Amino acid sequence: MLENSIFDIRARIVKAAGGEAGLKKELPFLFRQAFDELVDTPRTRRFRFSELDPNEKAVLGIKVEAALRQLLDFPRGKLDFRIGPHDVDVKFTSGNNWMIPPEAIGHACILTKADPVSSRFSFGLAIASDSNLTKGENRDRKRSFSSAGRANVHWIAFEEPFPPNLWESIPAEQAAKIFEPNGGTDRVVRLFEYFLGKPIHRSIIQAVGQQLDPMKRIRKAGGARDHLHPRGIVVLSGTQDGPLLRSLKIELGREFVMADPAP
Repeated sequence: MLENSIFDIRARIVKAAGGEAGLKKELPFLFRQAFDELVDTPRTRRFRFSELDPNEKAVLGIKVEAALRQLLDFPRGKLDFRIGPHDVDVKFTSGNNWMIPPEAIGHACILTKADPVSSRFSFGLAIASDSNLTKGENRDRKRSFSSAGRANVHWIAFEEPFPPNLWESIPAEQAAKIFEPNGGTDRVVRLFEYFLGKPIHRSIIQAVGQQLDPMKRIRKAGGARDHLHPRGIVVLSGTQDGPLLRSLKIELGREFVMADPAP
């Protein structure tokens, strides 16, 4: 009976997201945004998840839960979500397992996983039943999924890519050079110069532009485009330049901005 509830929960999640394709389209950006908000480069000048202390990293699960609540619009029940008649807990890990509190045992769980280094995420459903959990508990009485329990996870997305953290691809001292100019527009221009031809998520532009309307830094009339276009560099948006991107055979996700040499 409990196992059958997984299929009902899955159907309700997919419907709330506007279809399975819509869910899989949104999830990569959800995880990228959660990491970026936690690292908070604009205020902390930290660039990588590994620079956070353990207490900070523990907050990531709360951010993922909040983002899923906004995406799916499920109310809170006895656990994190009330999905139809089901109380469902949301669990996140950046490792290999999830810690299940006593109050979630016997209920369905949304199991999420994201690795900031490989930029891969998973999203699935499972019942936190005695048969799926280890018998041992930690000092908080939490249990984890056994190897047999992990084999019973119903995956909606498994080891799928999400937008990588560009800061991971360059040395820290090189990243720091992007922030050297005093002006936000100059910093964004330098960002595009370093990552010419690579997709750039808007959260990166926010980190570098450092203002309430960071997209202003890439527009015309004083933005980065005015500096880049005379040099033969165009800025393309995944949400605004679809026909041009397709003609150039460039795949660009939603909320990305890309700098590329003009043909």
